[in-house]
Amino acid sequence: MNAFPNPLHTVLNHVYLTGEPTVIFPCSYIQDLENLVNEIQKRNLKFAGIPVGSLTVVPKIPLSEAELHDLCLLYTQAKTEDERIQICIDLFNREYPYFDTKSKDAPVYHPADYIRRLLQLSYRIVHADEHAYERLLSTSPYVHVSPMKEVCLYLRNVGYPMLDEQKVSDGHSTRALKEDGEAHAHADSDTGPTVGRPVGERNSTGSCDGADVQDHMTTDAVADPSAPVELEDLTGMEEVDATKHPVTEYLDEDNFELINDSGPHFVFEGDEMRLVAVFIKNGVNTAVCRKAAAVLEPAATKENLRMKTNGGIPPNTGIVGYYDYLTNPTQHKCRETEFMRKNWHDINDGCGALLHALDFVYRQYAPIHYNMQKIAIPSNFQLLDTVFSTITVNRNFRTAVHTDKGDFKSGFAVLSVINGTYDGCHLAIKKLRKSFKMGVGDVLLFDASLEHGNTQVHNPDFCWNRTSVVCYLRNGLCSAVCEMEQRKHLNYALIRKLNSAPTSDTVVNLNGADDSLPPLFVPTVLARKLAPVQLSALNFINDRAYKNSGCVVAMAMGLGKTLVALCTCFSHLYTHPSQDVLILTPKPIIPHWIAECEKWKQYGLNFSHFVASDGLDSLNFEKALYQYDQQMTGHATKAGHVFVLNPEYVGSFVRRFNQFDPKLLIVDEGHRVASKYSKLNQFLENMKCSIRVVLTGTPIQNDFSELYRLVSWVNKSVAHVLPNRHFLALANHIDKYINGEDTELSNAVGALSYIQEWMKGFVFREVENDLPPLRDYLVVCNTSETQKQIVNDITGGKGFYVVSATDFRPYHLSTHPLCYYAFISGKYQSSWRKSDGKHAREEEGTIHSLGNEGIELAETCSKAVCASDIDFFVSLSGKMAVLTEIMRRIVTLKEKVIIFSQYVGTQDFIYRVLTALQIPAYTVRGQDSLEKRRYAISLFHHEESLTALVLSTKIAAYGLDFTVANHVVLFDSWWNPQVDAQAIARAYRRNQTKPVTVYRLASHMEDQHIIRVQMRKIALFRCIMYEEAAKVSEMSDCSSTDSNSELWQSLKDKPLEGNQTALISVFRYEEAVKKTEQLTSEPDKEANDEEEVLQTKHIGVNEQTT
Repeated sequence: MNAFPNPLHTVLNHVYLTGEPTVIFPCSYIQDLENLVNEIQKRNLKFAGIPVGSLTVVPKIPLSEAELHDLCLLYTQAKTEDERIQICIDLFNREYPYFDTKSKDAPVYHPADYIRRLLQLSYRIVHADEHAYERLLSTSPYVHVSPMKEVCLYLRNVGYPMLDEQKVSDGHSTRALKEDGEAHAHADSDTGPTVGRPVGERNSTGSCDGADVQDHMTTDAVADPSAPVELEDLTGMEEVDATKHPVTEYLDEDNFELINDSGPHFVFEGDEMRLVAVFIKNGVNTAVCRKAAAVLEPAATKENLRMKTNGGIPPNTGIVGYYDYLTNPTQHKCRETEFMRKNWHDINDGCGALLHALDFVYRQYAPIHYNMQKIAIPSNFQLLDTVFSTITVNRNFRTAVHTDKGDFKSGFAVLSVINGTYDGCHLAIKKLRKSFKMGVGDVLLFDASLEHGNTQVHNPDFCWNRTSVVCYLRNGLCSAVCEMEQRKHLNYALIRKLNSAPTSDTVVNLNGADDSLPPLFVPTVLARKLAPVQLSALNFINDRAYKNSGCVVAMAMGLGKTLVALCTCFSHLYTHPSQDVLILTPKPIIPHWIAECEKWKQYGLNFSHFVASDGLDSLNFEKALYQYDQQMTGHATKAGHVFVLNPEYVGSFVRRFNQFDPKLLIVDEGHRVASKYSKLNQFLENMKCSIRVVLTGTPIQNDFSELYRLVSWVNKSVAHVLPNRHFLALANHIDKYINGEDTELSNAVGALSYIQEWMKGFVFREVENDLPPLRDYLVVCNTSETQKQIVNDITGGKGFYVVSATDFRPYHLSTHPLCYYAFISGKYQSSWRKSDGKHAREEEGTIHSLGNEGIELAETCSKAVCASDIDFFVSLSGKMAVLTEIMRRIVTLKEKVIIFSQYVGTQDFIYRVLTALQIPAYTVRGQDSLEKRRYAISLFHHEESLTALVLSTKIAAYGLDFTVANHVVLFDSWWNPQVDAQAIARAYRRNQTKPVTVYRLASHMEDQHIIRVQMRKIALFRCIMYEEAAKVSEMSDCSSTDSNSELWQSLKDKPLEGNQTALISVFRYEEAVKKTEQLTSEPDKEANDEEEVLQTKHIGVNEQTT
């Protein structure tokens, strides 16, 4: 038996016995959320997710909601302090049936003390101004625990008139409301998740999945440990219905043209016309509507926080179907709503006809929007096999002006009135300046991202009974979060199956546990090797391919995109063995594809015909093409081929095999497709393949239009739903904010939110890495006196020498003065210039003389090197001086480094300097053969004494794994920051176990403008990949405060030739772009209507300069 008590048990027992709330921070003994919740449930405790990043555990409230409500209302309405004191005294004279007083482990505190604290809190909730109320929400755990949560909501809103007139006249708004998803919290049960199974196929245990916390509020004091685990909402309350105007805005029918006839309606944006609404009179049979109304009307209750669209009073509304609670740190974020779980039998029987009728109307009158929604909706979230995942039910609810947040942006919301007797309450769309007269059975398809609301109700005292439904696809259900959550449960089922009954099958269907999903086949042995993110991406691709559509897979470097693509090919050929697959990838990366294919063969990932145009084994390549030609001409049986070709060759290949018709097209480094003038893009437009998969870690290279072109390429219907002009108008707001226009913050955040939601149906995005820390430094190096003199001579026109503009390459000069001289003398000219005699002579004619100074410098350096005076040689370059000091430190630490440069001359100088310093190094250049590259990689991995590998940025920055190194030096930077990011990802990727340090060496001569451009592009990238409203910021020198301050100080003390110090300053590169605030994917709410504008905290910063 363990002699030491479990720390978690000790903490929870303390809360149970003393009644004192306790904050628990993540640590080793917590294990996982499910374990923690289980232990809390055993002790009949509650918890809330505050402060941020931790949990506060509190005792269970020993009163029912009704009893607590009555007490709090009485206490807050008391006129004097004496009355409130008497109420507290009376607490000690009442009974508390839910409080354990008889067992030997009974709590030692009196429940009256607990209730007294809650009464005092309720008084503060009612009388707090806006600022104080926000503080209470963020600091008090009790306002997030049932039933106190529901009581506080009621008192804060309904109890508002009880406030004294002074506070009202001062303008303190107390109607700013929060919402925390469903009225109650839910959890996974031991029987497995219900998400993903058709409604009509639930088993008998389905109703206990996600048991309602409040259902247990009246049970025995001590919970049954075997009961399903309950997950309280950890996030507390979140703000919803934040309208643009401080006062609720209602629409007047007199300001709108009333529409009572069927037909489409458009808005004009420049010279483009966009469909935004379709009205269909009598679209659904009234008997079908009323049958569904009998089932759905009970879902519309006042247990919601949509007061801002109802004049400050909770309306009758509710959610049915599936919902995404992405900000809830529960283990089951994408799930059925409470009403759905409890009433799925009735929904299946009573609502099927209505949903299928609406689905039919949608498909008939808006086919493009319908088809895009059908492609985007995950199969397991299809409500009764329709394109809808969710239904909002409204009863007698005249909505104020709002937009619906969270709907699928390339589809329509489908509105229908299903019951009632009323007059007025037309649905008006502000931008259209039209209102629609909706009767029972009428249907309106409309763009819910446009501001809309209901007009006034006529004679509400005599005839005001109206039930409407809005059917739509929740965007969050298409997110990677939901995909990975579903995949986790499917994996559990698969592993249990494999473990319980070992199979001799070499191939397994990863989706075998859910019949609603299309089959996905991988080798059985490989199934255990795939990471969750890889499985999720694989299923995302497979789902789109099953619907004959494409997608963009935007995964961070190092997460295994290549393996995902190979598995996609395997599954496709397993089900279509005679079809061909085309993979397009840059020529330098083809060896990586070949290596990956070889690597995974041992796990069963075999292809009978895997043909790659690497240019190294031309004999076998031509032999494979001959065999393929035999099959295409009918001389041999056709078999499925996987062709891995570089874009430069694919044109010749297609001309040679004019019947080539791949059914699956994968484009690696697919951001090249997004280039407006890309020849590859123009060529691919002519290919008929509809299953197009783009693999990229960087979907945005330069601007937002690239993202639009990517998505438009994988699904051509996008342009019909979201015109390019409209998209660019949204992107323009973000661009302006990134570049420093602070007034664009609100527009930028709204535009970013729209684009985020729009792309979810087409883009699988995963950037999180479970990796060690990354320290990324921008190291600004000084220049020697000789370097400065060369620059002055060139720019000052002293006639030192005459050189063409294309020959002045400051990168070579920043490397070393001799490197620059070598370049202009032709030593490091590219091979094409050397091979062309005419051009060589022409260029030679531009070089009149190196001058006496250049010759003298070369002789001086030669003598210094011969005399082993490397320090003098190095002191002629600030970058080289900094690099050598960094290298000495890495050697001392006995660690490894990869050094990247774009230029052959720079690579050569670095290698020679390291060799002279007796630092073991090896170099890999673009002109090296594949065999030499493989040798270098193997040597670097296995030879412990080999410290450094010098690489070409554009050749070696893709597809290679150098996790044996934990230092990366970028000797020069490129305009596109994603090229640098690719280089860093060679070391900072999966399988890396050590913290990684990146040194970006920069100088004033060439890097300041490049870095400024990089900052803007990084901000764009973060906006999309990390959902951050980011902008370029001002950086500060961290050399004296950083953990490596000793290194930085030694560099500031290191002299260059001319007595300048080697180092000017050091910045943390990640601070170059700052976010305003993390943009959550969706707030947790059971409501379809929400204002589109997100409120964020703004950090004022200036444009970064070096």
